[in-house]
Parts: sequence; C-alpha cells; structure tokens
Amino acid sequence: MRRLLPIAAAALALACGTEKPKSAAAPAKAAAAAPAPAAAAAADKPAVPDWSYSSAGKRDPFRSFLAEGSRSGNALATRCATPLGRYELEQLKLVAVVTGLEDPVAMLQVPSGTGYAVRRGACIGKNGGTVAAIRTGEVVVAEWAIRADGTRDRTQTILSLPKREPLILEEQP
Repeated sequence: MRRLLPIAAAALALACGTEKPKSAAAPAKAAAAAPAPAAAAAADKPAVPDWSYSSAGKRDPFRSFLAEGSRSGNALATRCATPLGRYELEQLKLVAVVTGLEDPVAMLQVPSGTGYAVRRGACIGKNGGTVAAIRTGEVVVAEWAIRADGTRDRTQTILSLPKREPLILEEQP
C-alpha cells in the first residue's frame, strides 16, 4: 500500500500536467529509502482543529426565551437559601424584638415551632424579602412583587408582635 501511494501521486501530477513523467521505480526507491520520522511524528500528534466552540455562558437556542423569563421570576422567588426562605411571610410569627442596640435583633418563629434570630438585611420569605427595619414591636420586610402584567413593585410587609392583654395584679372583690 505504501508503495502505491507515491506512484498514484506521480500519476496524478502527470495527468494534471504539473510534473514531468518519471519512472515508477524511482519514487518507489525514494519512498523505501527515505526514513519516515515525519510520518511517525505526524501520527503521534493529534489533529488540532482550526477553531473551537464553547457554549459556557451562552443561551441555549433550542429553549424558549419566554420560559427563561418565567424561570428567572422563580429564581427570585426562591433565592433565600436560609431556613426562613422556605415559608411565606404570613406563616412567620414575630416572637420577640430587642431594640436599643446598634444592630437590633428580632426573633421569628416558623410553623414547626423553631425560632430564628434575624437582623437588618436578612433574607426571609419565599419572595426573596429582606428585613428593612426592626422597630419596637415590629419588623418591616421589603420584597419585590410581580404583577400579572409582568411589572415589578416593591412592597413592604410589617410583622407585628401579637397584642397581649395587660396583666392585672390587683385583686378583684
């Protein structure tokens, strides 16, 4: 097979008129006598492509653009990785507030009964809300709400301590 390749190349060159005819024995002798280190080196190196493509950071062209927009809305809704991010704000109960400090602290209770301490900037709620302020007897949570028409509004929800009846220490007759 190796002997036929130089002969076929010479015949092709002769047919195209780019080379003068040579004897068939001369290329065969030259191929047999010439060492093949270049061919061996070429066989060892993998073929290098002229270009390469990386899809990292690019949008999948076969997925709907609208589906990506709705998925980003869900990403906003579930962006709180804290345990308080699993609950709606209405499910959380404000148990205690400590004010008078440089950084006030509030304690919220989840439906299972576990309490969590929060400070300003903490992420709570399924809608990705953050604690905007902690005041005496209440916690203000700011979150982005998405309307039906797709616009976003910043809303504030106030979690208040439950009203307790005053403790009467006087005896009644």
